[in-house]
Amino acid sequence: MTKTPKEMISELLNECGLEAQELAKKIGVAPSQITRWLGSAEPKWTHFKKIEQVYNEISTKK
Repeated sequence: MTKTPKEMISELLNECGLEAQELAKKIGVAPSQITRWLGSAEPKWTHFKKIEQVYNEISTKK
C-alpha cells in the first residue's frame, strides 16, 4: 500500500526523529509548508516525489 504524503511526513517527524525544519530543507520548502501538508493541503507532484525520496532514504535506515 502506498502511503499518502501526510502519512510519510507524519512518520518522518514522529517515528524517524526528523524536525520539521530539517525535513523542509531536504524537500526545498519553508517549514510552514510542512505544517500545511500535515493539515489539508496537498503537495505539488515535484514536492511529493521529494517527500517520497526522503521517506524512502530515511525509513530504510530505521
